[in-house]
Amino acid sequence: MSLLAQLKKDALVARKNAAAVRATLLSTLIAEAEMVGKNAGNRESTDDEVQATLRKFLKNNQEALAVIKDEARRAVLADEAAILAEYLPPMATEADVKTFIAETVAGLADRSPKSMGAVMGALKTRFGTGFDAKQANAWVREALAG
Repeated sequence: MSLLAQLKKDALVARKNAAAVRATLLSTLIAEAEMVGKNAGNRESTDDEVQATLRKFLKNNQEALAVIKDEARRAVLADEAAILAEYLPPMATEADVKTFIAETVAGLADRSPKSMGAVMGALKTRFGTGFDAKQANAWVREALAG
């Protein structure tokens, strides 16, 4: 079952159970995720596109949490973050990413900053979207410099 189909199924269950926050969040997420596929050629969104939409929602949620002071709204945002996190695959650990970077850099003939793209590409191939690319970028720079 695709991630989008799972979201639709869970949204229906949430509506039937009168779980307002979950139902509203999932309905909004589904609409946004479906729009990505429709805009890219009137097709169904892929799981990667749906995950990207989930990550965008989670990022926006975290940004809102950082500025909102109202405790009731903060509680709802925390519930939404937990719901969104349920649908994302687990992120690779820092140790796994650093080990992979070290192994990849060790196998390179040219260990200059020009190899950054090759190492980041290998990370993307190995972990997909399941790692913090911004943090990994810093670790790769450090590994290539050292």
